[in-house]
Amino acid sequence: MAVISKLNSLLELAKERSSDRRRTLLREVTDMFFDEPPERDTPVSQEFDDVLSALAEQTAQGARAELAERFADTPLAPRGMLLKLARDAIEVAAPILARSTALSEAELLSIAEQGAQPQLKAISQRELVSERLSDTIVRRGDDETVAVLIRNDGAQLSRASFETVAERAEHSRILQAPVVNRKDTPADLLGDLMLTVENHLRDHILERFDGMEPALVEQALAASHARLSERMSQDQDVEEAEKFVRGMAVRKMLNGGLLARLLREREMTRFHVAFAEMTGVDRVAARRAIDQECIDPLALICRSAGFDKALFVTLAVLRSNATEDAFRDAKELGLLYDRITVEDAARAMRFWRMRRDVAA
Repeated sequence: MAVISKLNSLLELAKERSSDRRRTLLREVTDMFFDEPPERDTPVSQEFDDVLSALAEQTAQGARAELAERFADTPLAPRGMLLKLARDAIEVAAPILARSTALSEAELLSIAEQGAQPQLKAISQRELVSERLSDTIVRRGDDETVAVLIRNDGAQLSRASFETVAERAEHSRILQAPVVNRKDTPADLLGDLMLTVENHLRDHILERFDGMEPALVEQALAASHARLSERMSQDQDVEEAEKFVRGMAVRKMLNGGLLARLLREREMTRFHVAFAEMTGVDRVAARRAIDQECIDPLALICRSAGFDKALFVTLAVLRSNATEDAFRDAKELGLLYDRITVEDAARAMRFWRMRRDVAA
């Protein structure tokens, strides 16, 4: 066949030592392919695959990157060459991994299982990412990689992957915005994040809840409360702490001074129970507000409960068992507290107290 004969002649020329000449030949063969693309699994297609693969192996990375860019969008790309490019350096592989529809799911899964974070990021940007691929990326990817996946509306996520990502987001600001902003994030998982994210993201969650049927919101918050309660280790002295708090309430000593003392002395179970009782949230919310890095939930709860600024600042500083140096942040904490309106705090607390009531 004339095409095959010409390809063989070009391949012979490729034995020249000049890298510029080999790059020119690679472009010529590529032009021949696109001028009249052969049917898949034909002798001509196989010959193109052999010649292009051989030429690509003999050319510099820049030429291979150019080749990958040209073949990334054609479903008829020679498969042998395509797989070699997909497993090449990320500068070459990226367009193939991100765009090629000629790669099968099995081939992409194999690359995802073995590839580094740049390969996983490229796959995460595909127009369609299957659940199996997403599961692998969530399992192997770091937070930045998983954030790329979550931002991709074409990525299909299983319930298990959503739960994994939401749990990771509780401790990763990189993941919080992508999870909260994603339209199909399950509502109960958003309920988990209400206690960890910053105020602007919490507002987004509240807007979504406001648009839902009340019964569905109750179901979501109940599921969130049950899951977090199960995950949270059960303190052995909860019963004793509850008895202690009831006693302090009877003696009218359940106040800010008690909270500060319990937190300073690291009597955490008593503190969690007392804080929950004084603010009207459940013990899960009380514990998370103190334990996590983000200060916003603690500020909202304190503002809604009517705590004065000095008590909030004291709790905010003491919660990390900080030294006196931490009091340098007191002014900034006070300014943050002043910026929270009673209305904003009440809106958030409406859902937190709904969690408590549903659980009860």
